[in-house]
Amino acid sequence: MTATGHVLVVEDDPNVLDITSYVLELEGYDVLTAMNANEALTTLADHPEVELMLTDVNMPGDMDGIDLVRELHRQGSAVSCVVVSGDALHASDRLGKMNTSAAFLAKPYDRRSLLKAVSDAMAH
Repeated sequence: MTATGHVLVVEDDPNVLDITSYVLELEGYDVLTAMNANEALTTLADHPEVELMLTDVNMPGDMDGIDLVRELHRQGSAVSCVVVSGDALHASDRLGKMNTSAAFLAKPYDRRSLLKAVSDAMAH
């Protein structure tokens, strides 16, 4: 079964960005990418078809991934979010305080857990 939908992957590590995008594209998703929160906000504004954003927490710039999710929530965006981090405790604690439906995916993740997180978030 082929997945469908538009996903934005926000990741500052080019290797992780490429591999994650590739796995999602193989599954059937249309994938856009951004290297930081500001690029992500611009991409989302230009591509209203994006249904899900997968974002790393730690990124360069004035906004990290959780701040990015907070900004989308503030804007009333309908984009589903999956937040990825190697520091599960800190990230999930910050997400929990935000009153948002963002899902969490711990790094390192494998193909199966990535696809499950994206599929589950797309279903909401």
